[in-house]
Amino acid sequence: MFVLVVYDVPADRTSIYRKLLRKRLNHIQYSVFYGDLTPGQLEDVKHDIESKLIPEDSIIIFEADAVGFVDHTTYGDTDDPDSRFT
Repeated sequence: MFVLVVYDVPADRTSIYRKLLRKRLNHIQYSVFYGDLTPGQLEDVKHDIESKLIPEDSIIIFEADAVGFVDHTTYGDTDDPDSRFT
């Protein structure tokens, strides 16, 4: 399953989610992660997020059955998605 996770959290909390999401997903931009996960792995990510969540945090998880259903276009000065923030 293809997963895209974006978050908007207070600055002092970004490292919490960055560390959590880097375990299983590719870091494409500062608060954007993506990758292929099994349903079990996705449930683990959701559980981990819920355990860290406070009212000021905003996290959105987009899911698609397969990466083939998701197209993307990149504009501007950017590297390939897998090469950033590694």
